[in-house]
Amino acid sequence: MAESAELRRWLDSGAKAVKRARNKLDEINVFPVADSDTGTNLYLTLQEGNRAVAKLPASATHREVVAAFARGALMGARGNSGVIVSQYLSAFLGTLDARGGLQKAKPRDIAAALEDASDAAYAAVSSPVEGTILTVARAAAKGAHGAADVNAGREATIVAAVVSARVALARTHETLPSARAAGVVDAGAAGLVLQLEMLAETIAGPDCLSAIDEVEWEVAASASGDVIAVPGHAHSHPRGGAYEVMFVITSAEDLGPSLREQLSEVGDSVAVSGGHGTWQAHVHTDEPDQAVRVGAKASARQMLVQNIAMGHASDRAATGVVALTACPGLAGPLADAGAVVLVVPDPTSLKRRELRRAVKDASQSSAVVVAGHPALRAAAQVLADRRRKPHLTVLDATHEAHVVAAVAAAAVVTPGQDLAAQMAAAIAATTVDQSTADALDEDLDRLVNRDTEVVTLILAAGKTVEMTTTARLSLRALAPAADINVYEGGQKAPDILLGVEAPLSP
Repeated sequence: MAESAELRRWLDSGAKAVKRARNKLDEINVFPVADSDTGTNLYLTLQEGNRAVAKLPASATHREVVAAFARGALMGARGNSGVIVSQYLSAFLGTLDARGGLQKAKPRDIAAALEDASDAAYAAVSSPVEGTILTVARAAAKGAHGAADVNAGREATIVAAVVSARVALARTHETLPSARAAGVVDAGAAGLVLQLEMLAETIAGPDCLSAIDEVEWEVAASASGDVIAVPGHAHSHPRGGAYEVMFVITSAEDLGPSLREQLSEVGDSVAVSGGHGTWQAHVHTDEPDQAVRVGAKASARQMLVQNIAMGHASDRAATGVVALTACPGLAGPLADAGAVVLVVPDPTSLKRRELRRAVKDASQSSAVVVAGHPALRAAAQVLADRRRKPHLTVLDATHEAHVVAAVAAAAVVTPGQDLAAQMAAAIAATTVDQSTADALDEDLDRLVNRDTEVVTLILAAGKTVEMTTTARLSLRALAPAADINVYEGGQKAPDILLGVEAPLSP
C-alpha cells in the first residue's frame, strides 16, 4: 500500500462527510453572517483540495499529497470558514508530514499536529471569536494532548480529540450569541468536527465512535420545527460587511499580518491563510473597492466580489451572472445587482482557473458571462467552448458600460424571461465610447438625444465626480428623462468610459 493511501482515504472521506451534511450546515449557518453558505463553502474548499490530489499518481508520496491538497484547498477556499479550514488542514498535514506521515503518526505526533493546526486557525483571523470553529480546534488539541500524556495509543488519542471537539461543539450554542438565539451550534465548528470524526474512523476504524454520543446541531427549534432564523448581519466592525471580497496573492513573504491589518481597516470577518508561496484573503466589507485595491497593490489574482445577501438568496440551480471587469469601483454596483464579480485590473492576465472559480460560485447549472474588455471576453469564450457544466453563455460585450447595462437588465428579469436574451438586448441598446474631461461635453452632444434612457460615465483612477459636473448639467437639457450614473471605476485608462443606452425595442 502506498505511503499516502491512508491520508488520501481520510481527505476523501472528510469531503464526502461535509457533502452529505452540506444542506444542514447551510441551514444552521448564523455566524458571522446568516447567509446559509457554510456547508457549501466548506465542501467546495475540500473538493478543490481533493481534486488537486486526484491529479497525482497512486504512487505519489505523502509529502506530494500534502502539498497538492494544501495548495488546492487554499486556492479554492470559499468564505471565512473555507479560508480557516484550509489553513487548519494545511498546518495539520504539514506537521504530520514532518513527523513521518499519517500512517506512522504516534500519539504525540497527532496531538502536536492538532495543536499546530489550532494555532494556525487562530492566526488566520484578525479578531478571533470564541464559540466557533476556533474553540473546537483548540479543544481537539487539548483532548489529544491529554490522552497522549497518559500514554494512550494513537487510536485512543484521536478518539479523545473527537470527544473533546464534540463537547466544545455543543457549548458553541451557549457561547456564541447568534447561535444561542437561533437554537443551533456553530456551523463552521460542526464542519470541523466532521473532519475530525473521519480522521478518527480512518485511524481507529469505522466503529470507533459508535459508543460515543453525537451532538445535536439544532439545539432548540421553533414550534414549526424549523431552525429559528437570525435576520441581518452579525458583524462587529462599525464599517459593516455587505460584500464578501476574496483574492489570492503569490509571494514567498509572510503577508498574513499585513493583509489582516489592511483588511481590518475596511471590514470584518477577516481571514488570511497562506502556504507554499500562496496567500488567500477574505473580508466582509461595505467598501469593496477599497478591499480590492488592497489586493491590487499586491498584484492579487482571483479578486472575487459578491453581495452577501444577493449572492446567497438565489437558487444555485438557476442561471447565474458573472461580470468580468477591470474597474475596481464597479465591483460593488455590479454585485448589488446580483452578479458574481471578478475584478481583473490587467485583462490580459486572466487565468482560466480564476474564471472557473467565478462561474462555479455563480451557479451549479448555467451562467451568463459579460465582460468589459475584449481580452476578458475571449478568455470567457475559450472556457465556454471547453466546459459542459455549468453551461456558459458569453455575451457579445467588450466595454465596461456594456457590463453595467447587462447586469442592470439581469437584476429586473422576471420569471419566465430569457435572462441571456434580456442582457444581450441591453448591450445592443448601449452605444459605447471613451472620452476625456475636455472632450466630454462634445462627445455627449454627439451620442445623446432626447430618447436616451441611461447615460453611464466610468471614471479612471484619480478622476473625481466633480470633473463631470458641467457635462451632467448639459445632459439635463439634452435628455431630461435620462438616468445619469457616474462611477469612480478606478481603471488605469482611459479617463472616462461612456455608455449611452437607448430604449429597448418592444
